[in-house]
Amino acid sequence: MKVLQVVPSLAPEWGGPVKVVNELAGALEVIGVSSEIISAQGRRVGNPETVTNDIPIHLFETGPIARLWTAHTPGLKKTLARKIPDFDLVHIQELWHYPGYIASKIARSRNVPYIVTIHGELNEWNLQQKRLKKQIYMTAIQRGILQKSAALHAITQAESNRIRQLEIETPVAMIPNGTHTEEFENLPDRSQFVSRYPELENRLIVLFLGRIQQKKGLDILAQAFGNLVRTRHDVRLVVAGPDEDNTLTEIKTILKSQGALEKAVFPGMLTGEQKLEALGAADIFALTSYSEGFSVALLEALSAGLPLVITDECNFPEVGDSRAGFVVRPNDSETASALMSLLDSADLRREMSENARRLVRSNYTWERIAEKMFTLYENVIAGNFRAIT
Repeated sequence: MKVLQVVPSLAPEWGGPVKVVNELAGALEVIGVSSEIISAQGRRVGNPETVTNDIPIHLFETGPIARLWTAHTPGLKKTLARKIPDFDLVHIQELWHYPGYIASKIARSRNVPYIVTIHGELNEWNLQQKRLKKQIYMTAIQRGILQKSAALHAITQAESNRIRQLEIETPVAMIPNGTHTEEFENLPDRSQFVSRYPELENRLIVLFLGRIQQKKGLDILAQAFGNLVRTRHDVRLVVAGPDEDNTLTEIKTILKSQGALEKAVFPGMLTGEQKLEALGAADIFALTSYSEGFSVALLEALSAGLPLVITDECNFPEVGDSRAGFVVRPNDSETASALMSLLDSADLRREMSENARRLVRSNYTWERIAEKMFTLYENVIAGNFRAIT
């Protein structure tokens, strides 16, 4: 089986979908699916890091039109027209961008089935961002791409429900993201991260790790943390990730107004060993998002054995059901209360840590996810796919 993965960017600052594409392709390769990846680089999409697996990657430089249509690359159309007939299936990752449009168009013309992974892009919060532009694009282009696809891939049940609310009738497969749990089994000693940030010495650490953007709800976390440190002087906040749209300035302003700015650390984007060091040093992982697809960062935090404080908009109710953390509504009072419960009890943190590792190993390894995706691919190629939940 040969599958062409099409993604607008492989730059690390694009977050979870980039990691998902690389790791999914690698996991599929193990069970006999030969993949290649097509992506853009340059204006508005950044440049990829070196990829460690052996999956062939074809990168195309963006052109002037990319300032209006993200990831538009002049050379992509000709290459896809030549390559797509050699594949059994095209897998389009994310919405709104040129590579998905042109790949779907050529796949249809060559009678090669394609599927689309939504990656949370149809959530109400996301649709409200650049609302008019997305409404026009949905009507003119995106709805047709979705309706004519052989299947849609939702990563949460909430996303599957959302597709139906939008009256898109294409059959849906609900398959979550995965992670390589073995990467997080022997984390660096806490002292390695703390040595670079001595203000963290002998403090409990609340960690956020991801893109610093509006939808991540860091304003909620900053307000909650400010409330906490009025009475708790043994806790510090680490906000790690690339800043988007100057969101970090807003977060620092909130923390300063709360008298908590000096109790927060901002190490920038962490990858590789530095990311593992941060996870190894943290006591709690917080993601207070207004909107999420299915966060890779949460899976990694679970794999690292960190108790979670997340919002219900993260679409991960299993965290609460399995007592791997607290699931709260997106407001600072519930967030502060959940954080305080964990800060107050080392026993609770240990219990939730054990539950976190158990949850991810039982359900969210890439080996399990790749098997489900293989089944989806087989059914789509055979023309008999209906739905997978």
